Amino acid sequence: KTNFERLDTDVSVETSKESMGNQSKTSGAASFFGSLLLVAVTCVLMLEFSMWFPFNQGHPIISSAAVKTYIPAWYKYDTTLTKFDNSAWTYNTDYLLTAFASVLAIKCLMARSPENCPKKDAASLKLRLYSASLLICYGISTLAGGWAHQHFTTVESLNTMRFRIFWCVCVGNVAFASCYMGMIGREVQKYFGVKGALPLGPWWFWPVYGTYMAAACCLGYISFKRPACDIFIAGISQSPTTFYCLLVLGLRKWPSSRTVASNSPKESPIDLVRLPYRIMFYVGFIGNAPLLPMYPMLVQYSGLSMAGINTLLHSWLMVMWGMQGISLLHLCNAMSSYTPKVSKD
Repeated sequence: KTNFERLDTDVSVETSKESMGNQSKTSGAASFFGSLLLVAVTCVLMLEFSMWFPFNQGHPIISSAAVKTYIPAWYKYDTTLTKFDNSAWTYNTDYLLTAFASVLAIKCLMARSPENCPKKDAASLKLRLYSASLLICYGISTLAGGWAHQHFTTVESLNTMRFRIFWCVCVGNVAFASCYMGMIGREVQKYFGVKGALPLGPWWFWPVYGTYMAAACCLGYISFKRPACDIFIAGISQSPTTFYCLLVLGLRKWPSSRTVASNSPKESPIDLVRLPYRIMFYVGFIGNAPLLPMYPMLVQYSGLSMAGINTLLHSWLMVMWGMQGISLLHLCNAMSSYTPKVSKD
């Protein structure tokens, strides 16, 4: 009888394990397909929103300016409506942005622990890589854009495959930057965010989103008679990842400045994040939003030359990207530098 009872118990345990394994597989498959559906819906809706928003910004003057500025091209340009600036002010400030973003990218990548501790370096590696990758995207975009402004000086040259490749690199990197913004937000949520406040989602969610937006650019869906307009549509597509990044830090209740300034060992990287850098993070990520209504207004009503408009916009970008880069560098340093408290027990 005892043997029969043991056999029955063993069979029950095996059946229970098998049932739990099947449930886990079913749950994993459901989660995967749910995330896949969500990213597909997000991609389609955000692309449509990006194309709709410039014409619906709440004021008829802005909408009117947008209608005159954002004229679809599908990479087919003409002498009547196409405007593409070739001034030195435009392409030199593009190159300056490339150098600036590259320096910040290198600094983020090199933000390792002061003691060369492998554990600390490993903990900060992903955030350092994603931060550097975001800034490299910016740099590649402005490098390709500057080259295009400098060398494609006629409408005929704009209608070549060579220009299309350069401009896809320029605009595609802005669109794909959403991938790295989302991955940064994911890492920041892990180590600095409020646990459970925002979902992490699967690692591939934001890369799929960024790839979709970059593909839409390359296929001509994001293409206007004024090629500079393409950049603004790609910028609007960054909205979900921008707000994700803002929320992961914004929902956190931060330690007091007195606690942060003390020399005692820190319990987590959160204790090393200072208020000025948090403000830079918030302003840097949301600070390019005013450019969306500003650009068509400047083009249609300001009377400024295209060189003047582009120099103003590039100067604005340098300030905002600089804030992003400096605040991300601070977060990387916090990840690489904190020392956990040692228990006295």
